[in-house]
Amino acid sequence: MTTILVTGGAGFIGYHLAKYLLERDVKVVVYDNFSDYYTPQLKWKNAQEVEKLGATIVEGDILDKKTLARTLEKENCDRVIHLAAQPGVRYSTINPDKSLRINVEGTSNVLNVSRECNISRVVISSSSSVFGPTIFMPMNEGHPRNPISFYGVSKLATENLVAVCRHLYPEFETTIIRPYTVVGSRQRPDMAINIFVSKAMTDEPITVFGDGKQTRDWTNVENMAQAFHLAATKSAAKNENFNIGAGTRISVNRVLSMVSEVTNRELHLEYAEMNRADVRDTFADISKAKRLLGYDPKKTIFDAIEDFTEYWITQHYSNQLLTNESSSQAASSIPVK
Repeated sequence: MTTILVTGGAGFIGYHLAKYLLERDVKVVVYDNFSDYYTPQLKWKNAQEVEKLGATIVEGDILDKKTLARTLEKENCDRVIHLAAQPGVRYSTINPDKSLRINVEGTSNVLNVSRECNISRVVISSSSSVFGPTIFMPMNEGHPRNPISFYGVSKLATENLVAVCRHLYPEFETTIIRPYTVVGSRQRPDMAINIFVSKAMTDEPITVFGDGKQTRDWTNVENMAQAFHLAATKSAAKNENFNIGAGTRISVNRVLSMVSEVTNRELHLEYAEMNRADVRDTFADISKAKRLLGYDPKKTIFDAIEDFTEYWITQHYSNQLLTNESSSQAASSIPVK
């Protein structure tokens, strides 16, 4: 049985990937530091759920080379899928040092420790942010890379680290995946679909940065899990880079219409100036992934909105029950005078 260590495996994409791998009889080791970038309890809940399905959970940091090496050796890992990162284009504008250290130094650690531990292949999660402004669409793997955010720069640096490894250690297999706007249930609180649905369900105004006509290649997280699995297991993925999206281009305004339809809510929209670190459009050419990997994205952005809305309702209801239970317990503990 193949054993794959997934760094950042308790996060949004990591949870879905771990579940996807486990369903295909892959032994999974989740390696995550459960950072407080957003509520750690959400990641612990993800970890506990995949642990019940058979995953091994290790609390560890990619900046800690000793713990990483010890985990790879102890768990007899064959391959690594490296998702752990400091995410957020806008966050990187405020905290560039943190984004650069975690993403660049952390990836360097993953590559070097994996090579020293004789890992057969490392799959690196990069980002469509490495490309910067769109010069032509759809964007193939050869599209010029001119990032306009510190996050994009950090991811471009990780790609350059991989390029050096390929030059110096040709026997060490690496694969780069560039995800495009990943969407689905358990999405981080700072991501668009989470914000749109949450605001819709609570009847709060939604701030749209830009005119809403900007487009994204919205990629269902289940398609992304498929792509990472193929990148880790297909021989044709060796030392290749892949753009992974849905191969579609849909505006923010259209997505907001879908959110309104799924939630059955009228949206209250407020438009603001577009962030300078954001690009206007993204649209992935996925023909290489289809040809070499057999990548076949079947799930849509509409499916993702439905999945997240169902997840939001379940979580909201559960939180209400917990709040009510806590209130009842507190009330019962008040002495009667």
